[in-house]
Amino acid sequence: MPSDTMSQSGPGDTSAEDLVTFDQFILLGDSITQNASNQEDGFGFVPALAHDYARRLDVINRGFSGYTTANIRLIYPQFFPPPHVARVRFLLLFVGANDSVVDRTSRHHVSIDDYKANLEHIVNHPVTRLQNPKIILVTPPPICEYQQTQVDKEKGFSFLRRRSENTKKYAEACLDVASRMNLVGVDIWSAFMREAGWEEGQTLEGSLEAPKNEILQRLLYDGLHLTANGYRLLYKEVTDAIRQNFPDQTPENLPMIFSGWENAPRYDD
Repeated sequence: MPSDTMSQSGPGDTSAEDLVTFDQFILLGDSITQNASNQEDGFGFVPALAHDYARRLDVINRGFSGYTTANIRLIYPQFFPPPHVARVRFLLLFVGANDSVVDRTSRHHVSIDDYKANLEHIVNHPVTRLQNPKIILVTPPPICEYQQTQVDKEKGFSFLRRRSENTKKYAEACLDVASRMNLVGVDIWSAFMREAGWEEGQTLEGSLEAPKNEILQRLLYDGLHLTANGYRLLYKEVTDAIRQNFPDQTPENLPMIFSGWENAPRYDD
């Protein structure tokens, strides 16, 4: 852990050995993660986490729009930092929305078995194990087929590429990996569905077999990507999971890097 003090030196007196690096909280995912840096309607998931952990951890957005677990596992060791560059305190893995595309001929489609194997590969990768971060797996969110039908039609597709029932299976697969690997799983699929009023045994909210659900559509602006309300719910679920599973890693329990302004170094001391 970096010291909360710094040497009394003048400009240009520091060297590479004096550099203080902040531990990292890496958010790894697809376009839903990439878009989480936006502040639509005054809220952004990444800015909210960065605000919470300001001067404690660097929150890093590694969202890759359009990527699947198959894509990410190939580039993963190229961007995950080694310990001498930065210590990774948290790794949040939030991917699967593209893997669950039902068209098996699509470059996006990844089978459930391969999806699970890819998650396990990333978690067990030597660069991950070398850092031993606290890992959180987040399920894909549910989809709204009504909204997705319009999106697919505008893109020239003659069939619905994502289906509610199939996305549910990928969410369950994600939680299965988390359970088997003794990792923290955040089930935002269920959180969104509860918010929409769905109960087990009912027709899935968001499917064309159920009436349109206005609550779900307020969480998903195009049937797949999250609105500000959706990101607020994601933020609540993730921060609740951190408090419950890693209570010593909540912002209030981590030391602030460098002293408060009252004790900040000054040249006239």
